[in-house]
Amino acid sequence: MRKSIVMALALSFVFVSSAQAQVMFDRAWGVKAGVSVAEADIGDIDETFSQSNRTGFAGGLFFQNWWGLLGGQAELNYIQKGSKLSFGSLGEEETKIDYLELAALLKLGIPLGIVRPGVFGGIGIDIKLSCDIPDDGSDDIKSTDWVGIFGGDVAVYFDAFSIFGDARYNLGLSNIVDDPSSILDVKNKGWTFQAGVGFPLRYRRLAARRRCRRRRQHELTARARGSLDSRARSRLEQPRS
Repeated sequence: MRKSIVMALALSFVFVSSAQAQVMFDRAWGVKAGVSVAEADIGDIDETFSQSNRTGFAGGLFFQNWWGLLGGQAELNYIQKGSKLSFGSLGEEETKIDYLELAALLKLGIPLGIVRPGVFGGIGIDIKLSCDIPDDGSDDIKSTDWVGIFGGDVAVYFDAFSIFGDARYNLGLSNIVDDPSSILDVKNKGWTFQAGVGFPLRYRRLAARRRCRRRRQHELTARARGSLDSRARSRLEQPRS
């Protein structure tokens, strides 16, 4: 009797934990927005001037799929990059390049209740949308740029949506200057900090699973309580010697 009661309570605990885990939907889409802090790596000649960041907007859409601890995420982002160059008494120049970014990320996340912290890495291709460079240098910037992406995020899951924060480093992998006669080797780099919200793609199915697990948990709990009550009654009904 005692073993059956312990087993029923243990099973009820497993079903409760499983129901909570199902809140972390495995397929989702969402939106995110934040700030881009970008600069340029200009190789060995960047000591001839001082450089500062260009702060701009970053945001977009994403789709993610999880297989246990591993996940994949596809993104469509709009991101503002560039830099500011100061030449002392000669003045300052600001380079502004806006991109449409297609990214693919591999993610590793550890569920902790309704919270999932994780890290990710991947690659993206930036497609130039607009370019503003002094002295009519806009035509000398390539139309595409390959980017390595590394970062981490923390997501908090609720029944119908999730919220998350994301910090990542973007490292340009190719020279963005499209002038064969130029000696410059310029690569984009910088940080982006974003927050967003995600929505499950199979919410109805997940909600039905959670309701089923809750009913099963209630049944197991009621069965365990019934076993305890029947055992207590049997002790009371035993004749005293």
